[in-house]
Amino acid sequence: MVSKSVDPATRLAAQADLRKCLEVAEAIGEIEVIEGADPHLEMGALYELSLQKAIPPILLFRKIKGFPDDYRVAVNVRSSKVLNEGFGLELVQAYRKHRRKNSEPIPHEVVAAGPVLENVLMDNQVDIFAFPAPKWHGHDGGSYIGTECMVIAKDPDSDWVNAGTYRVSVRDGKTLSIFIEPGKHADTIRKKWWARGQHCPMVVTVGQAPALGAAAASTQPENVCEFDTAGGRIGRAIRVVKGRVTGLPFPNDAEIVYEGFMPSPQELSMIEGPFGEWPGYYASCGPEPVLQVKAIYHRNDPIQVAQPPARPIYPGTYFGTAGSALLRAASLWDDLEAAGVPGIKGVWKLPGGGARFINVIAIEQMHAGHAKMAGLVAAGCGSSTYLGRIIIIVDDDIDITNPAEVMWAVATRWDPKTASDIIDGVWTGYIDPMLPPERRANGDLTNSRIIIYAVRPYAWKDQFPKVNKVDPAYAAEVARKWAGKVKFLDDL
Repeated sequence: MVSKSVDPATRLAAQADLRKCLEVAEAIGEIEVIEGADPHLEMGALYELSLQKAIPPILLFRKIKGFPDDYRVAVNVRSSKVLNEGFGLELVQAYRKHRRKNSEPIPHEVVAAGPVLENVLMDNQVDIFAFPAPKWHGHDGGSYIGTECMVIAKDPDSDWVNAGTYRVSVRDGKTLSIFIEPGKHADTIRKKWWARGQHCPMVVTVGQAPALGAAAASTQPENVCEFDTAGGRIGRAIRVVKGRVTGLPFPNDAEIVYEGFMPSPQELSMIEGPFGEWPGYYASCGPEPVLQVKAIYHRNDPIQVAQPPARPIYPGTYFGTAGSALLRAASLWDDLEAAGVPGIKGVWKLPGGGARFINVIAIEQMHAGHAKMAGLVAAGCGSSTYLGRIIIIVDDDIDITNPAEVMWAVATRWDPKTASDIIDGVWTGYIDPMLPPERRANGDLTNSRIIIYAVRPYAWKDQFPKVNKVDPAYAAEVARKWAGKVKFLDDL
């Protein structure tokens, strides 16, 4: 019988090494090898079907139609049981524990060699078409290699190296389009290069350790290198080599790396998109800057890592798409406590809202204005300000992992007129389907947020009607007494 458990040391080793992660997934029966799939839509359909499971298996595509047998694409890597333990708020707390345990970044280490240098293709040898680039959704405006990638750039004014996750599509054999929302770190950095009249040096990796994928997809402060954050999480320095064209660092065990320069959009741009983004719509399409690729580095039998967006209605999207809803819940919980909000008992992402649109926060009310304090901080802190929509504050007797309980609190403890705040002018992005055409055209990337205070009014909370509910301890006692005698209890 295949064991489903992973000990902490093995989990940590899997976080630090993609190939080790796949080995562990195979050992515990959490990987499914799919041979002969077509990169034109078929791979995307199989991936989306897998999201119907709360924790989908890793899908490893090989013998991909039109490509060498051992050029592989893996999806659902960071959402797999190899890397995650527990469920619900237990898992959110596990993420928080890992963040606290390894909170100190470990500086990355520059080395001379690594597996990524097994194949180095320069200048005329560069051919992006040599690697699988799936068309994930039916109305996508191209093939996308970058959905779980790292886009690496260096601030020209300092030593800060930034690595973020953005969508990357193939334009031709030597050109990639990269969609980066205004205000993101990579956008800030590239604009500095352009202001100097220079092309921005840039690197894209499309296969790396899961810890690096998690760091790149998370919200890090400015001037903090994601390599160093990932090093802190795995307990050792990330080893990097420097590119032969730009001098930028990238992991020495990365699977495939594209290196080059990005001219300003005034000098060169191409139509990028449309692309089916995680909110569930094709909301962004237009001219975008491009990366002119001058070198490709890749390991033998390379493995691309992908995590294409899907509508946030599937159980599997809680872990996989949009940078992991539960990981972002953990970040928001940390941000609330760091801002001095007391009594936080849980943070959750309501299904349907993906990683960003609907935040639910449970508090133990401790003073007048406590709920509003939590709501306003959540509306503006770094982990949740981009692309938000709804913040719901509830009492700590509500199971925030149960959408029915959350909506029950809204229905019975919220007064729309007196217990709501609507805030205008908050940061959103082009992928927001509700961004009006006139704002989109003017680059006004702002929206509004509603904070719903679905809590017992503090001034008279002790007089609020009591909840009609069997005491949980008594319910458990009755269940034990009747276990094996009443059939329906066996299924609970």
